[in-house]
Amino acid sequence: MHSILFSILGFVLAIGILVTVHEFGHFWFARLLGVKVLRFSIGFGKPLLTWHDRTGTAYAVSAIPLGGYVKMLDVMEGKVAASDLHQEFNQQPIWARMLIVAAGPLFNIIFAVVAYWLMFIIGISSIVPMLGEVPKGSVADIAGLQARQEIVAVNGELTPTWEEVSVNLFSGVGEQDFISVATVGPQQRIRQEHALNVSHWQPENDQNMLLDLGITPLDPIVPVVGKLLPGLPAEQAGLEPDDVIIGLDGVKITSRSQFMTLLHDKYNKTTQITVLRNESPMDILITPSKKVIDGGDVIGYIGVQFKNMPWPTEMIRTQRFGPIDAMFKAVEKTIDYTVLTLQFLKKMLLGKMSVQHIAGPISIAQFAGQTVVSGIEHFLGFLALVSISLAVLNMLPIPILDGGHFLYLCIELVRGKALSTTAMRYGNFVGFAVLGGIMLLALHNDILRVMG
Repeated sequence: MHSILFSILGFVLAIGILVTVHEFGHFWFARLLGVKVLRFSIGFGKPLLTWHDRTGTAYAVSAIPLGGYVKMLDVMEGKVAASDLHQEFNQQPIWARMLIVAAGPLFNIIFAVVAYWLMFIIGISSIVPMLGEVPKGSVADIAGLQARQEIVAVNGELTPTWEEVSVNLFSGVGEQDFISVATVGPQQRIRQEHALNVSHWQPENDQNMLLDLGITPLDPIVPVVGKLLPGLPAEQAGLEPDDVIIGLDGVKITSRSQFMTLLHDKYNKTTQITVLRNESPMDILITPSKKVIDGGDVIGYIGVQFKNMPWPTEMIRTQRFGPIDAMFKAVEKTIDYTVLTLQFLKKMLLGKMSVQHIAGPISIAQFAGQTVVSGIEHFLGFLALVSISLAVLNMLPIPILDGGHFLYLCIELVRGKALSTTAMRYGNFVGFAVLGGIMLLALHNDILRVMG
């Protein structure tokens, strides 16, 4: 229940902030360039709160928090008095209209820089990118990667955290045949170079590219039983909270991930789990049930939620910078993620990346809820990332989006006159269809993730 409440709270807060920033960009430039703004709304549907300023602009907070809009004086949307024509949108020079249309995405990019800047000043803690077990025969195994090596660079770019590892690997997949990965060992910090052969590699797990490559983070935490789900094998077999799992069918268990890997193929098979209870070892026989996860894979499942345990301090890395260095880092990170978003769209269109990566409101709500409880620095990073995505997606040349309106203005600039109302109406119809299809796909992916 608490996770659902945090997800709802995080979603409403995130969308509210990002939509306000986006629409304020349109609003501010419209006012600056002499266009009359009739209404500034955050959300759609029935207004919950409305007020007016001295210029007559109406401000509203509406019931459906899935967007917003700025309504300007426009002859295409209603009759305009002759005395107000100088404030009408289409009477402005084309460069001014282009600026107004592009201002929303521009403000989202500026917001991302500010959010990252604050994040780097506060300091962001991340897990050191140290490898766990490398599956035999995987791309990583063939390249010579080994457990407990730290990944220090990908394609020449330093990777102090798993986030940088993921970003740089994603940039290389589908663009080059070999991706260079540099590692250092846990004891002797000697740098080694590896080449991941991805020339014929096709991802099988749409949700975890690293896992498909054989790159798994080291899990240094021993599994401790936290919560038992009622009616499932763990409770029925007699496992208890605070039991420390130390063995499975005679294999010594040292981490949660190792336990889950060994449990994977144990469904419907009687399995011996060894636990420490009150510091005394105890063997418990249990028959894991089946669980179907994303992609249709079937795994062994016993119904245990592990107890939250602190990570070893040596596995935590904190990035914190002064105001000037933080600004340089923020600009660099914003550029990197803008390019990454464009690369993702390109790879998806070319069939090099699955459309299952598209996330909708449910996934956004879940991530927002997680970052809200993780701390302000993580929430700022989440806001920045979604703000960049919002900016890039809004500038796609799809009618009804800002990019579609910008495209219309570019055509007008070339032709010397605007498109006809009929042409724009047909274009908007196509835009609604495309956008509706993307939204349905995103919602479909969300439902599959939740059910999985």
